Amino acid sequence: MAYCFIGKYNLMLDDKCRMRLPAKLRQSVGSGYVILYGADSLTVMPAEDFAALNEKFRQIPFSDVAARRVVADIMSSAVEPEEDAQGRFVLPQHSRDYASIAKNVVVIGAGSVIEIWSEEKYAEAHSAKAGFEERLSALGRYGI
Repeated sequence: MAYCFIGKYNLMLDDKCRMRLPAKLRQSVGSGYVILYGADSLTVMPAEDFAALNEKFRQIPFSDVAARRVVADIMSSAVEPEEDAQGRFVLPQHSRDYASIAKNVVVIGAGSVIEIWSEEKYAEAHSAKAGFEERLSALGRYGI
């Protein structure tokens, strides 16, 4: 599946802690998706990509205890949301706690994944100018 998630969307959780992915992003995500912990945010990954990641995890030897613990952390954070008729899903408490999400969220397309941020953490991590050049330099090691 060829897709590229782009854009930034400001949303709010409703009173039942439900949200929906923006239509443009939801359209590209395909038949299903998984939400898991990311770096200071939540990561939304198409189900096919999550299955491919799991196949890589299966190659880790049982004897590599440290790596297996990381896999357990990742897999235990994962949620396959169940959408209602309006496309809303409940963002679980453990996910909200991890990403410090109270009410306002920022959903961004981040290329191969979608990220869900608390509004405050997003503002801290992605100030418009401060540090952008420095963050860009991180791409240099990939020839970009």
